[in-house]
Parts: sequence; structure tokens; C-alpha cells
Amino acid sequence: MKKIDLHIHTIRTISDRPFDFSIETFKRYVADARLDAVAVTNHDVFDAEQFDWISNALPIVVFPGIEINVEMGHVLVIARPTDLDEFRAKTAEVSRRITKRGDRIAVEELVSIFGNLQDHLVIPHYDKGPSISGEVLAKLAPYVSAGEVDSAKKFVRNCKDPSKLTPVLFSDSRMAVDFSGLP
Repeated sequence: MKKIDLHIHTIRTISDRPFDFSIETFKRYVADARLDAVAVTNHDVFDAEQFDWISNALPIVVFPGIEINVEMGHVLVIARPTDLDEFRAKTAEVSRRITKRGDRIAVEELVSIFGNLQDHLVIPHYDKGPSISGEVLAKLAPYVSAGEVDSAKKFVRNCKDPSKLTPVLFSDSRMAVDFSGLP
């Protein structure tokens, strides 16, 4: 079985708390957690130059991603590493539209920017704040791969309920100089 963490922050953005990125912390986290793959998913920003640097520094697969403020919740959008140029252009459009705290885009804008979202992993905050509302989730339903939860208890509960999205539990960690250990 592969172990992955598709929700990792490496840049402080307008939607984040202050932190100083550390590649050494990231390397230690990957080793300590025995990860096979990660995604870099900063809030409303994708830094392709930093992504390239991280991809070359880590001994595992690194997926390009972004965490987008969609309506009143958050959605992870993750691409294939081979689609980097196209992903860079699409995420630049997200960054042009979300420039200050509280900005967000509608589902229709998300689809307009990314086109066929089925070419990406689309994972909304589901049983995790700020979660996507039922109405927004219904609009995203054709594209959603899974739903992110924020605890092992919620993960187990969602696994047992066939009416729920397939749950995923990621760290949502900041790879900061002062990172204290595995979440």
C-alpha cells in the first residue's frame, strides 16, 4: 500500500499563518512518515519554480496542486507532474482572481479556468473546516475524487457510511523551520 499526503503547504499566503519554509523539514517529514508521494497545495497560489526545486530535492513523486477558496469552502486541485505548464497557467488565473483575504471563486469560475476538471484530482474539504456546502458539493460532484476529513475518527465514521464521499486524511502541514513532528 502506498502512503501519500496530498495537502502540504510550502508558501505563506494571504489565507495562511506566517511560517518560514524549510526543505530540510520537508525531507525529514517525508522520511519520518515514510511517504511515497506528496502534493504541494498552497492557498490560491502555485509557485512553479519552488515546485521544481522541491521535486528535485525529494526522493519521491511530488504532484503539483493548489488549495482554492471556492465559494465558502476549500478545494484541493491536483494535477499530473507531466501537465505542469498547463497547470501553471490555470493556477495563475486563480491567483489573479484571489488577491486578498476573503476573496473566493464560484464553482462555475473554477470549471471555466480548469476546463475538464476530470483531468485532475478534486478533493474538497468535506468533514473539515471550512467545508464545502451541500449545494456547492452538488455542483462539484462530477469532478470530486474524495472528501478530505480532519481526524482519524471522522475518517472511520465516513468509511462506514456509504452515503458519504470516500474519505481521505492528509496532514495539511506547513513545512516550516519550526515544524515539531508528524501530525
